[in-house]
Amino acid sequence: MGLTAEKVSGTGRGVAAVLTAGCLWGSVGVFVRILDGMGYEPLTIVFVRMAMAFIIMFAALIILGKRDLLRIRLKDIWCFIGSGGSCALLLNLFLSISTVMNTLSLAAILLATSPVFVVLLSAPIFHERITPVKVQAMVIAFAGCVFVSGAIGNGAVFSAPGIVIGLIAGVGIAMNSIFLRFGLNRGYSPLTVSLYSFGFGSLLSAPFTNYALIAFTISDAPLNMTVLLLLHTLCTLLIPYVLFAYGMKVLDTGKAAIFASVEPVAASVLGAIIYSEIPAPINVFGIALVLFAIVLLNIPGGLRTLLRK
Repeated sequence: MGLTAEKVSGTGRGVAAVLTAGCLWGSVGVFVRILDGMGYEPLTIVFVRMAMAFIIMFAALIILGKRDLLRIRLKDIWCFIGSGGSCALLLNLFLSISTVMNTLSLAAILLATSPVFVVLLSAPIFHERITPVKVQAMVIAFAGCVFVSGAIGNGAVFSAPGIVIGLIAGVGIAMNSIFLRFGLNRGYSPLTVSLYSFGFGSLLSAPFTNYALIAFTISDAPLNMTVLLLLHTLCTLLIPYVLFAYGMKVLDTGKAAIFASVEPVAASVLGAIIYSEIPAPINVFGIALVLFAIVLLNIPGGLRTLLRK
């Protein structure tokens, strides 16, 4: 009985961690728009946030006496290169471009295709079952993201290149989840996996970075610009990435990806608050669908159980 309660408690913390990560990721568009206006190109944005995240986490582990978490086996280094590469060059790069080319909500909905890729890839790679409840929650969550984005009912005009870029970002987050799972399955802590993902991600994006702009921001620009870079790193990468990795420690890969689909809801709320992009009733309906999908994922039997009541 106690073991079961402990497992349930751990699962609950995992769900809370992934939901929090999704909400924080919903703020990425706000930071990217500001940095884009300051002249930051996508790969420079990626390098700054990943390098700062690596430095902050590395220093924190040293100060807290957690040096054992810095150790990795050479034979497992491909997990961290894959995680960092997919995070830097697929997810972050293409998400940054998508946020500039599309509306915040459209960029979020294209990213919301990632659970589909995650569930389909996790089945053959990790032998995670594609259950009816997962399929139901995935379909409902995606439908909700469509409504949240405003793709239906407002005559929005779409850019084909923008949509392709957004879908690549969705594939990027799926591949990132897969490599994260490889690292966790080899016994590494979520902190270790996150640290080296940041490190290799920054190394891979380093050749394409505008260092003169970074130097200007840190040395000559007002202090609030440096604070902005720090907040961008903490809110959109370091904290949510660690939370998501922790959530995956106790949840299967597909479920974690579906729970993280709360991101477009957060993006829409922030868009309303900051840019006065007030959601229409159809957008609110989409938000309700995403939240319903998250609740559904926690109900054994899914829709079948609800319809019986």
